[in-house]
Amino acid sequence: MVRAPNLQPNQVAFRVPPKCNKFDIHSYLTNIYGVNVQEVRTMNYATTHKKDRTGKLAVGTAAYKKAIVTLDSEFIYPSEPEWCALDNEQHKIGTKAAGRKMKGWRFRGTHSERVAQKDVNDRLQARMEENQKGQPKKK
Repeated sequence: MVRAPNLQPNQVAFRVPPKCNKFDIHSYLTNIYGVNVQEVRTMNYATTHKKDRTGKLAVGTAAYKKAIVTLDSEFIYPSEPEWCALDNEQHKIGTKAAGRKMKGWRFRGTHSERVAQKDVNDRLQARMEENQKGQPKKK
């Protein structure tokens, strides 16, 4: 499911395999999730090819199909899980740190940025330890 802010409240956007057709999408949503579907619109996006440094063609992104589904009632997106927000925060901090690293060793983050990075890393570590406690130990 794709979060698209420019859609109407009763529309939802999905990324589906290119071989799915409108009838498959309609029957899947009505039978599995029990929602009333009014309309299904699909758009095909082709594979993008890029050249690497050696001049060889490499696939940039794979082909996919986007489906915009109109429902009878208003659709409310579920809230983002806590782990997703934490991973996004870590990515944002890491990207900033990588940008500073490209400038050279003299450009360090501010004290508040270093504290924020340590806090995010501690929370991720705690989450990993919690996940390991729930799994049975291997012999």
